[in-house]
Amino acid sequence: MTERHDCPGCGSTQLTGSLILPSQPVVLNYRFPTPVAAQQVERRDIHLRQCEQCGLIFNATFEPDIIPYDENYENRQCHSTAFEEHLISVASSLVEYHRLEGGTLLEVGCGKGDFLKLICRLAGAGGDGYDTSYLPGPQAEPPHLQFYSQYVTAAEIRRPYQAVLCRHVIEHVPEIGSFLKSLHEIAVAAGNPVIALETPRVEWIFDQLSFWDLFYEHCNYFSEPTLAYLCRQAGFEVVRHRRVFGEQYQLLELRIAPGPASEHPPGILETADLLQFARLIAQRVESLSRRISDSARGLPWGIWGAGAKGVSLANRFPDMAPALVIDSNPAKQGGVISGTSIPIVAPDDSRILQLQLVMIANPNYAPEMAATLQRIGFTGTTLTL
Repeated sequence: MTERHDCPGCGSTQLTGSLILPSQPVVLNYRFPTPVAAQQVERRDIHLRQCEQCGLIFNATFEPDIIPYDENYENRQCHSTAFEEHLISVASSLVEYHRLEGGTLLEVGCGKGDFLKLICRLAGAGGDGYDTSYLPGPQAEPPHLQFYSQYVTAAEIRRPYQAVLCRHVIEHVPEIGSFLKSLHEIAVAAGNPVIALETPRVEWIFDQLSFWDLFYEHCNYFSEPTLAYLCRQAGFEVVRHRRVFGEQYQLLELRIAPGPASEHPPGILETADLLQFARLIAQRVESLSRRISDSARGLPWGIWGAGAKGVSLANRFPDMAPALVIDSNPAKQGGVISGTSIPIVAPDDSRILQLQLVMIANPNYAPEMAATLQRIGFTGTTLTL
């Protein structure tokens, strides 16, 4: 694909930085039933650039049409107690602060519908969810909830909503400036509801040097000032802007602004500087490779977490690949990690006991995972990133 030379957020052509991650699987959160299917996944380079005006970091060679957001796309994390607590915290806060009890909620990019079901239950509300990866379950959904296996635009809005939810979507959307304006159109058609956006904080990624948080599905990486600025440029005002989930994510709550925005773009922050991060990547890869080698001592090792972090890590060390990846999501168990022949197993699988090392890809899950490993009798080493 031809490299992009303008910012998809603000349109500026003043770009800087260049970080290339070669030949990455184009989809990580996907159910592959066999090693052959998993190894046949498309691969592309990730070429990150940064806008000098708004600070957005984006994949300049992104090809959205090669990512299969269909019924086999599987990114649910709600089988983890730690993540379920995060979802409940976010949902409860939104319901209480914005008085959503008894209302009607819309979720743009609802996945399999878990969060919409949760927040509607807490609020005693009804809701509509839209996502091309939505897959109806064996039982009919409650009558106060409707799900659609498609994208949504303002043209589909037929009634007012008290909230529009959009969690972990904007990092996947290549034309992010246009998307935020479309979200504004949805808000106008829905009667000026609160808009809730949740997405990763690039400041956390850069502070932790977690290169495994850079993957093809995410074509955008937002600092806090960048995201707030782009939302204001799209016609919103910021009601609340918070760090959540151990500061890994940012939660932005918006309303339609009374007038046009007038402010200087934030530029590039020292805490979200792609050039600085790129200089440190090779050293971080070497350091982590050495830690794995020293801890595993040439014996089989594994990763806990078949989400994007774990799958990204499994693909970064082809010369000493993990023997297996552990995940609590039944929909992933029995499958194979994208781009590899590495199996995904349940937390009680006996093969875990044969590992010398289990690496925990996300520190937020460390206590939960360590307790499970102790319960099943694992005696090897755990390494939390």
